Parts: sequence; C-alpha cells; structure tokens
Amino acid sequence: MLKKLKIIFMAAFILVVLIQVAPFPASGAENIADASGVFDELARQSGNQTAYARLITDNNEAWYARWNMISGARQTIDVTYFIIKDDIFGKSMLGLLLKKAREGVKIRLMMDARGSGELTRIFAGVDYLQELLEVPGVEIKVYNPMNVAFRRVFGDIRNAVLSNHDKILLIDGETAMTGGRNISEIYFADSRDCEKVYRDADVFLKGRSVAARMKTAFDEEFTSHQAFNVRRELFGNIVSRAEELELARRAMQAHISGMSLSAFAASSNPAARKLAETLSKYKHMRSYQSYDPLSGLHPYPVIVLDKHSRRGTRNDITPGISAFLKTAVKEVLIQNFCIILSPEALASLKSASDRGVRLTMLTNSPKSAENVLSQAFFLEDWKTILSTLKGSRLFAYDDDRQLHSKIFVFDGELTVVGSYNMDYLSEQINSEIAVVIKSKEFARRASLRILNDVSACSVEYRIAKDKNGNITASFGPEDHTDKKKIDLLKKLKALGFLKPLF
Repeated sequence: MLKKLKIIFMAAFILVVLIQVAPFPASGAENIADASGVFDELARQSGNQTAYARLITDNNEAWYARWNMISGARQTIDVTYFIIKDDIFGKSMLGLLLKKAREGVKIRLMMDARGSGELTRIFAGVDYLQELLEVPGVEIKVYNPMNVAFRRVFGDIRNAVLSNHDKILLIDGETAMTGGRNISEIYFADSRDCEKVYRDADVFLKGRSVAARMKTAFDEEFTSHQAFNVRRELFGNIVSRAEELELARRAMQAHISGMSLSAFAASSNPAARKLAETLSKYKHMRSYQSYDPLSGLHPYPVIVLDKHSRRGTRNDITPGISAFLKTAVKEVLIQNFCIILSPEALASLKSASDRGVRLTMLTNSPKSAENVLSQAFFLEDWKTILSTLKGSRLFAYDDDRQLHSKIFVFDGELTVVGSYNMDYLSEQINSEIAVVIKSKEFARRASLRILNDVSACSVEYRIAKDKNGNITASFGPEDHTDKKKIDLLKKLKALGFLKPLF
C-alpha cells in the first residue's frame, strides 16, 4: 500500500521540489533592540491601532460571543471560515444570518471548498446557501473550489491543497473576532458534554481602526481570483431549506438562553424533535442570557497581520513572527496545533535559542492528534527540534482531545493569536490571519492558559545522547501512545517527501 502511495505522490514531489519555496523575507529585525520594538515599528508602518480585546478559551463562551455579535449586527456582517459544518452549529448560524439578512443587514459569507465541502456541494449542502441568496444584499463565495483546483494542479501541485484558512467574523465595521475555531460542534461544546471537543482560542476585538484592518484582510481574499460566487439558482430550491434553518436558529436561541425545548420535543415535525434531542446533550451551554462580551474589557495596542494564499502577494505573518523570534530577549511560549518546521522556521527559532531565550512549545501528540500524516512527520522531527534548539522544552498533549489553538507569547508582553499553524501549509500555501496585542496583562492571561495546559494535560518530550554522541529519546511519543498507532506513523514516515503539502 505504501509503495503505491509513494508512486502516486512521486510526481507531486518532483513538482514541489522544482518550484523553490522562498525563505522568510528579510525583516530588518537585527536593527531593533527587542520584540516590543518590532511591534512598535510594525504599528508605525500600519497606523497605530487600539482595540478592546478579550482572549476566549472557553468553548461555550466562544459560541456565545459569535451568537451575540451576529445577533447585534445592524448594517454589515462579513464572515469567513475554513470549516462550516452542516451540524446544529453550522445550520443555526446560517439561520441567524438568514434572519439578519431579512432585517436588511448586508452579508458577505465565504467558506473554503476543502473545509466546508458539506455546504458547498452542488445539489446537496449548497441548497442551504441558496436560501440566503434569495434575500437581497447577500453575497456568498467558495474559496478555490475543487473544479478550479484540479485545473490548476498541473501548474503546481500545491494548488490542490491551497485554502483560505482565515477565521474572521466582522460586524458593522466595529467588532471582530479571529482565532483558531471553525464552526462545528467540536469547537463549541463543553468537554463535559462531548468527549472529542477541541482545545482552542479566539480573540474578540472592539475598535474601528482594528476592524478596518480586518475588513481589508477579508476584502482582499473575498475579491481575489481564488473566491468564486455561489450563484442564485434560476428557479430556487425544489425543497425549501428556509424552515429548517429557522427551526435550528430558534432552537439554538432557546437552548443557550436556558429555555425549555419541550415544544420542539413534542412537535409533530421530525426535524424539530431531532433538534431538541441534539441540543439536550449540551447541558452546560445554557447561560447565554447573562453573557456580555464587553464586560471587563480593556483597550490595548493591536496590529493585524495578514497573509494571502500562495497565489496572492501579501505576507505579514511569517516575517512578523520571525522578527519577534529574532528579537525576543527572555522567553517565548508557543501553543500550536502542529509543529512541522520548515528549515526557515527552524532557523528563526534557533536564532532565539542560541541567544539564551527560553523556548517552551506545546503541541499535539500522536495520542491527541487526528491528522496521522502530520504526526508521522512530527514523529520523525521532534528529536531534531530539541537537539537544534538548545535548552528548549517541548510538551505534547497527553489527552484524547485535540489541541487546536495557535498562540505565541513573546517576553511576557506580546501575544499573537490567530489561524496560523507552525507548518508548511500556513507558512507557504494557505491564507491566514493573526492579531498581535501589546500588553503584559493580556500576555499574562495567555501565558497562564498555556502553562495550565502544560501542567494539567501534557507530557514533556526529552532527549539524551548515547556514548557515541547519537541523539536518543528519553521520553517521546512512543512512551505514551498506543503501539498500533505508532506503528502506523512509522510506516507513514516514508511519505515525508509530502511535508511541503502539509
């Protein structure tokens, strides 16, 4: 089986290596004293921005915040996600967007073809989108649809996986949210109600200058040649989906507000009864009525870092993070979905470790991660990472739940939160979005979140040198992961030539 896969992907590999990937652009960081100075220079270049900000790590709160933002919209809603599932969360959000569209709010919605296939397929999920398009003032686009990607794959294999990985919710040009979460159960359900929910992080922002930067990031992808309109069908849906979306909205509103779903459960409509059954398992998602996203917020200096997909021109994130690494003075904390380092990324981290900067990294283990290929590459690389980054510490999730957040904290003052993974896809192929907040208070909260995860549900990977100077594992993935999974990952390591696509 592996031999067949290797043959199939060999042509792809040849195409990849023929197209050399550009290293990180020069940042000029060597002329700035510290990471805070880099922030100040970036803020000067982009125009100083201030926003009220909140780090959101709780899954239920993350859903409440989105529901509150969309519900309160009066003029415009811009929303883009890599994944919008057709589960109760995806359908109720579409139902809420439909309600706001009928109230006259202009809506622009974009989703990625790979991540949101359920809702973008012709004659299937797209029927739900058609209901929104029936209302004036709604635009819906799909990013890099499969038929387009397949046509472009012969020019560059990376076009087959090119995606809009942004997560942006922007309301009335004033409030915004970004981070790691997509739209589905695993991002919003409480871990006490659902076993496989993810551990993730978002940042809620309120401020017109920052919202304007987020709008620019949204506009540049929404109007790009990678985004294609979902067209309104001439005769509309044969079977209307509007009632289903409205039912999902009403049921979600009632449930999260602590109201009874007995009327749905007793309904003669099977769809209503199914909604009541589904929502009843979210026993801890009942306190929306008392939720106020603006409570306790403080204003902070903020900059927005944006990155186009490889077919675009903008890349603020990769050189920005590289510059912060190259100028960090004391400590860097990293919590990230995956760590598959390109040579350039490893060099940036090494520049910090060589100066004595403490590096603490927390990522998924083979035990927690669902993506076996990324873990196969990590299984091959983790010892090299530790041996290269002297004095660094590498922690891995020792949990059945998956870590999905993307947070960087530099010198206890700068916090980066966004959609950016430490892998080739984010660095070189996909579009991404991130914000940087300058505040010791905000950084302290983000750091405590990371360090709590380190102590509560992680193990530390460690290496040693044998008598011949060879690097060996003192404790690694094989010491806390099911043997069958490790055996599978070892076989998949043969596909390491596919790293540039992951």
